[in-house]
Amino acid sequence: MKILQIQLLPLLYGAQIVMLRLIKNMPEHEFEVLSLPGEPLASTIKNLGCKHQRITSLRRELSILDIKALYDIYRVCKKGKYDIVHTHSAKTGFLGRIAARLAGIPKIIHTVHGFPFHDFQHPLVRFFYMKLERFAAKFCDQMVFVNQFERQMAIDKRIVPAVKAFTIYNGVQLIDCQKKESKDETFTIGSIGRFCKQKNSINVIKAAIEVCKRNNELKFVFLGDGELLDRCRAMVSEANVDDRIELPGWQRNTEDWLCRFDLFLLFSRWEGLPLSILEAMAAGLPIVASDIKGNNELVSEENGVLLPIDALDKLKETLASITEDREKLQKWGRRSREIVQKKFSIKKCVDEYKRLYEL
Repeated sequence: MKILQIQLLPLLYGAQIVMLRLIKNMPEHEFEVLSLPGEPLASTIKNLGCKHQRITSLRRELSILDIKALYDIYRVCKKGKYDIVHTHSAKTGFLGRIAARLAGIPKIIHTVHGFPFHDFQHPLVRFFYMKLERFAAKFCDQMVFVNQFERQMAIDKRIVPAVKAFTIYNGVQLIDCQKKESKDETFTIGSIGRFCKQKNSINVIKAAIEVCKRNNELKFVFLGDGELLDRCRAMVSEANVDDRIELPGWQRNTEDWLCRFDLFLLFSRWEGLPLSILEAMAAGLPIVASDIKGNNELVSEENGVLLPIDALDKLKETLASITEDREKLQKWGRRSREIVQKKFSIKKCVDEYKRLYEL
């Protein structure tokens, strides 16, 4: 089959990584990718032997250019004569589904990596985005959800009928780490993600600064880029804890970094099904996370701690005292790997998408 994958941003975060893993593990199909131009996505697609088509009229926010973007996507779909168009993310999901249907594409699939509406928005904004999702759902044959919560919510709110709604969990490979055996007693708490409001970056950095003052054993490493990175670096520098809180920016070799961590932290405000937590689990790490949709389908008392998103004092207390029971942490880490192996393997994810493509 000839399959067009449509993305928005040319980055390598959750939605893009899921797509790339599908392409890599389905060599029997011919894939092309349409997205905004830019790196590192473009070169990664090229290395996989796929054609990357660029669309410069796309914008992340609502724009008058969306009309041109819709037409540009339509032209690509019409010319490409694809068997399947598979869209990702809210903006390209909306425009891409409509354009693909107008172009007569036989099968259209959309993956919801997290709806664009959430509890931190104004009710009118949330209502508007929900209406857009309900409208766009009419233009696709199947919708894939990366967690059970959003699938059920979409059915309950009549965004999509149950017969068109599927849950396919993101998949990862187990990561074999040679755990450090040095005399250094430092305990490293790591995190991976964009520095943005969604990831609760400012509050998390504030908490890390305070925790460093309470427990001299702890060190933090936050990987990623984003609009709030410079502000967070300034906060760390002003608090004079640069030697305890490391912010190296976006990194390609995330597996190497995960193997340096002793615990993984993700205290986001909203998520779909975070690959960062899954990869940390695959590396055998215990998890501390916010108790929100997506996170709470990966983390439980079996492999970590879930905390309410507004419980910042509880987060500080938990992190400051986390090293008191090392045996429990090791148990949580082993259980993380077992959960990934049983429920969140790449093979399971790819096999379920294959079946959906062939329906």
